[in-house]
Amino acid sequence: MRSIFFPKAAQLKLVDSEYTHHFFWLFLFITSLSIFLFDLHTPLGVAAGTPYALIVFASLGFKSNRSTYIATAIGISLIILGFFLSPGIVAPMEVILTNRILALMVITITAYMVLKIKKVNHALFTLMTKTFIDPLTNCKNNRAFQEEVKTEINRSNRYKRNLSLAIFDIAHFNSSNKKEEFRDGLDDQNIKLLSNEIRKSIRSSDQLYRVDHDRFVVLYAETDINKAKEASDALCEKVSRMNQQGIQPGLTVSVGITMLDDGDNIHKLYKRAEDALLIAKENGGNQVATFPQAMNTGKSHIPAILCRPRSG
Repeated sequence: MRSIFFPKAAQLKLVDSEYTHHFFWLFLFITSLSIFLFDLHTPLGVAAGTPYALIVFASLGFKSNRSTYIATAIGISLIILGFFLSPGIVAPMEVILTNRILALMVITITAYMVLKIKKVNHALFTLMTKTFIDPLTNCKNNRAFQEEVKTEINRSNRYKRNLSLAIFDIAHFNSSNKKEEFRDGLDDQNIKLLSNEIRKSIRSSDQLYRVDHDRFVVLYAETDINKAKEASDALCEKVSRMNQQGIQPGLTVSVGITMLDDGDNIHKLYKRAEDALLIAKENGGNQVATFPQAMNTGKSHIPAILCRPRSG
């Protein structure tokens, strides 16, 4: 039996949605107008343009550099415009020019720092994506599984909800000898095909992980072992039909399912699912086995349509 050992890692989340974009442009307009009006009512010689740097700094919340460039251009333009439109002089011209130049420098330096921070954030986000996402299938990988399954176990225990775990094992067999299994026959096309089919057979609240070259894990959130088996049976039947139609001859998927029990941790839960998987493979593959046998429990069950999607 293969076991899984994953290092603990943190997750990185970047907020960049349509609503936050709208909020930023509204903030940019109102704040720029307010600072400009304040500048117009302030005698020349007062450094009333430096607050434009706040607008530039606010663009740090967005991945795109476009917002930073626009905020910087607006700040510089309004500082120059304010120089010509502001009434009164309370200081020598060299002091006035010095204040305006210093304000321009503050905005420019702030923009430079924001762009550098965004570059670092992008590099960090790319690194974290490579750490937690399988590049071939775009599924979460084994590191993400280790991190999130602990959270799901704790949540299920806390709220007395069901949690089922299914291991999907993909295999390819020689057409002349169905008993001979070829792992090397699993090319990228087969892996991507099966990952897409698994993704179609689960709900948005369920989580799909590729934990090995030929192995996927699905966490069925708030789902008992019977419902998890129904979804997995449908997938095995589809693969079987594909074999019969000659679309993917020799390709099989075996599934082992178990459900969280009191006192379980990740290793006990996964080992029990592996035991069920072994039963499914020994029975010929392209089928689902559960360990223990599928049965109803006393825990509450939430209908799939009501399940709130979690991290994708």
